[in-house]
Amino acid sequence: MKVNRLALINFRNYKKQVFDFYDHINLIIGKNAQGKTNLIEALYLLSLSKSFRTRIHKEMIFFDENFTKIIGIITTKQRKKELQLVLSDDGKRAKIDGNDILKTSEFVGVLNVVVFTPDDLSLVKGSPSLRRKFMDIELSKINKYYLSSYNQYHKLLKERNLYLKQLQIKNKFTNDTYLDVLSEQMAALQVKLIKERKVFLDKLNYYASSIYQQISNSKEFLTIEYACFYDENDEKLYDNILRKYQKNVEKDIRYAKTSDGIHKDDFTMKLNQKDALLYASQGQQRSIVLSLKIGLVSLIYEIINEYPVLLLDDVLSELDIHRQNQLLNLINEDIQTFITSTSLDHIKHEVLLKAKRFYIKEGGQIDG
Repeated sequence: MKVNRLALINFRNYKKQVFDFYDHINLIIGKNAQGKTNLIEALYLLSLSKSFRTRIHKEMIFFDENFTKIIGIITTKQRKKELQLVLSDDGKRAKIDGNDILKTSEFVGVLNVVVFTPDDLSLVKGSPSLRRKFMDIELSKINKYYLSSYNQYHKLLKERNLYLKQLQIKNKFTNDTYLDVLSEQMAALQVKLIKERKVFLDKLNYYASSIYQQISNSKEFLTIEYACFYDENDEKLYDNILRKYQKNVEKDIRYAKTSDGIHKDDFTMKLNQKDALLYASQGQQRSIVLSLKIGLVSLIYEIINEYPVLLLDDVLSELDIHRQNQLLNLINEDIQTFITSTSLDHIKHEVLLKAKRFYIKEGGQIDG
């Protein structure tokens, strides 16, 4: 999977700019606040139709304009496609090869990217919601069945919570037929989603733990484990989820909130069997996230038989020389990779010598 060309119109600090990219390593170089991360963000938007930085469209639109347009020419499985995304105050519109896309799910993952930014360190020591979001985003890009079931579950969850509020107002603290129907539908979806999350995290553990050993020279061992709200190995999982709903019905109505469910799931990361959330140093956190992201690239390749595009935003400057070299050693030539940095003159690695360089200044390309 490759991005051949990217055109930006009224995007962030890019008024109008076209980039023609190299199939392998692309270095995006420039001082701070010139537009390097904006370029990475635009590629991410073409993958998920949303940003990793903001939910507000206005923040991504060039000053005094009322829309932004991002166009990408990509090659996937030897076939060229044109992806287009327009953001405005009226919402967003997506097209593939000139055809309007009415469902976001049809656009998500056509271009598959894996992004690593400095903010991703929060995956280790941040809240469970950040790790759930990571799981759900990555699964949604490679599994349309998961995305559909996930959206359906959260629609039912919202509906159940609204109905709980109505029962609370009526001062009725017992089950009724409609609540039972909602609970049964949610239980069935959770069984499916739990299975997909378990398979995903088992595969990610396999790849990421191997990569972490390389980065640490086999001095430390990373383990990733699914921390499901329920027992994911329970043979009677559906029945037991329903029992939980029935047991908690009075509490759920009192607080107008569904207290149990996979919307509270998490996953743990351990180094030598010690919880990374409690014990990992700053350097170890970086190595863990690097291992997660590079492991994810291999996992995606296993499932779709095609490498995703790898986006590394200001990552090398945060790593010591050993980790810089280990990361660059792990980048397969078949993986199109984008690396942003203020300068790479201090890093001597053959991967960088083969790269195409783009020098960015004030939302435009300049000669190096």
